[in-house]
Amino acid sequence: MNRVNPETSDDKPTKSCREAVEFAVVIATGGCAFLSKTLGSNVLTGDGYLLAAEAGAEFTSMEFSNAYAISPAFGSVTKTLFYSWASFTDEQGSVIPGASSKGGRSVIARALRKGPVYAQLDQADAETQRHMRVSQPNFFLPFDRTGIDPFTQRFPITLRLEGTVRGTGGLRIIDDSCATTVPGLYAAGDAATRELICGGFTGGGSHNAAWAMSSGYWAGQGAAEFARQLGNTSGRQSFRRGTVGLRSGNGRPLQGGALARSVQDEVFPYELNYFREAGRLGESLGRLDALWSDASAADAPDDQELLRAREAAAMLATARWMYRSALARQESRGMHRRDDYPEQDDRYLHFVTTGGLDDVWTSARPLASKQYAEAAE
Repeated sequence: MNRVNPETSDDKPTKSCREAVEFAVVIATGGCAFLSKTLGSNVLTGDGYLLAAEAGAEFTSMEFSNAYAISPAFGSVTKTLFYSWASFTDEQGSVIPGASSKGGRSVIARALRKGPVYAQLDQADAETQRHMRVSQPNFFLPFDRTGIDPFTQRFPITLRLEGTVRGTGGLRIIDDSCATTVPGLYAAGDAATRELICGGFTGGGSHNAAWAMSSGYWAGQGAAEFARQLGNTSGRQSFRRGTVGLRSGNGRPLQGGALARSVQDEVFPYELNYFREAGRLGESLGRLDALWSDASAADAPDDQELLRAREAAAMLATARWMYRSALARQESRGMHRRDDYPEQDDRYLHFVTTGGLDDVWTSARPLASKQYAEAAE
């Protein structure tokens, strides 16, 4: 499969590219939450991203990938609606000014850098509490198991990284069939960009759920039509595209567990990923690039370790696309926050496209319509 030129925004698969494809594939593997122990997302490590990149696919809006959700420090549930009825306090019990679920999460992040932060759902009356229990019963499971009443007792919270799962970045799609820039490769759900429906900020449920169902239908229909037009593929030559963790190297097997922890050290800290700045991003990318060089030179692990190794390699690749895109967008927009560029800048009212494995590149891509320009803000 051949990659479309990243400098052109409307390239379509050419006949020569099409002749090199054997069948159609839909990537619907979700996004990447970096094994951050979020309920329902801890299995999403960007594996499909890596597969697609090895075939030459491009990504877009990967800078909008630093979604952090409030969670009990002792649990994995990241549903945040009920924190609209919460008070947030420090270890001494003093209210943290400006802290809130919406519009004040950055305040919580800064407070967590100094010490523990506690929440209590003390602003919900009895009727609201009853509706909460009925509407989202799994929200209360961690509290019930630990014997905490979140309405009358304080409990420690944290912010768990949900990455591209609640971000808007993902595989770049080029038409209404959810085709990617690789002929025959389609993307759906969180594996695909949601920039066209959400701009630079999204969340859980509603639009994301609608997108998952709709894009799945469109991608499946597009892939089926592509395969139908392709016809009989018997006798066509196939090519192996797998890279990191799947080939012989320097004799030292890739250690997935250690690599995953090293990637987490670069994407979990608020001062690196939540509050971004050129110097910190550059230093982190230097470490991530070194990890990639080591990983690409390593031997394939044995079968028992192969899955973990590929997960870690996918997390590493995702982090590099994220941070290179974040460096390219020198402004704050949506969930992308730059300490050194705290304001929106209309010069950056465009998409940031990225791709590559050994050498990660970025390029600017103009908006397709004024309507999206407004949505992005």
